[in-house]
Amino acid sequence: MELRKRERMMPFSPRSLLSLLACLLLVGLSFVSCGATSPANSMALKVGQSAATVTYFPTYVAIQQGFFKAQGLTLDPPNPILLGNDAKVEAALESNNIDLATGTITAAFTVARVDGTIKLVGAMTNGYTIDIIVSQRFVQQTHLTEASPLEEKVKALVDKKIGDAGNSGTTEALIVYLFKMYGFDAQRDATLVNVGGTTAAGLAALANGSVDVLSFPAPAGPEAEVRGIGSIFISPVRGDIPAMVDQSYGVLFLKQSVIDAKPKAVQAFIRALAQAQEWIRRNPKRAKELLGKYLKLDQKNMDAVASLAMPSMAATPQISRQAFNTANEFHVKAGLLAVGPHYEDLVDSTLIHRALSGQASSS
Repeated sequence: MELRKRERMMPFSPRSLLSLLACLLLVGLSFVSCGATSPANSMALKVGQSAATVTYFPTYVAIQQGFFKAQGLTLDPPNPILLGNDAKVEAALESNNIDLATGTITAAFTVARVDGTIKLVGAMTNGYTIDIIVSQRFVQQTHLTEASPLEEKVKALVDKKIGDAGNSGTTEALIVYLFKMYGFDAQRDATLVNVGGTTAAGLAALANGSVDVLSFPAPAGPEAEVRGIGSIFISPVRGDIPAMVDQSYGVLFLKQSVIDAKPKAVQAFIRALAQAQEWIRRNPKRAKELLGKYLKLDQKNMDAVASLAMPSMAATPQISRQAFNTANEFHVKAGLLAVGPHYEDLVDSTLIHRALSGQASSS
């Protein structure tokens, strides 16, 4: 576990860019035995993502329900490559070791800083699926609940030990953003702790008192409540932070060169994603069961996670300007961007529309 006062976040600082360059080398070496990216087959794509989390559930649905196959698309390998964190996803994309990334919009913004050819071509989730989770001791000491005013809740985080996922800029960014809202500095006014990137590690740190608070993605929050370890204190997806409601989060992004080389494959992926999103809407009970299988949850955790996460699933791959701009504003205020990118520069809405115009229905 890494415990330290973090350096102030700079807009994609030299440190973060150097980290990306280092990952480029490491990921490139790890793929040496795999050869180049997906084979010459123009209807095959190699897909990478950081981990199996709620954010990427629609991709899992598309695989399980055979929607990629129905669109004539082959994934190579058959499941997305789990690379561990956003930085490694960015590096794999830049090294041409994957064709398409299913990742956070934070990762897309980051890699777009060093590669002007990056395009966003699909929405998976429109909700910031990171929660602020507090220990039972914290609740007893503060007498605050999820219904307390946001300002009171944020002020209660001051001087606390706050755990995050370390390699995920999204978990720290939420803390930075909340502190800035009320005139605080997360690096100065709290102790940020890297507890590791897994739910088990985060919940263990909360349970043993190593941290008072967690900033962690689902399913950590619902699992903490089911196990009696802690409570979800602030949840963007739940609507606790009005300025963060309905913002782009999980997205598809890739290089323009892949779009040029495999336009039909990319459009097939978008159509399959749309079929998965429609299936999730039409089959809530079956979707919940599939989510439990995907995240390896028991019944209680499955119900809790589904209740919190399902509303964040995007209804369509089309990335709305409003959702993009909301995400943009968050990244600027959280210190991740100095100036936000323009919608037209990153989002290929024409390609998405072209893909969806030939979409087959699902049932």
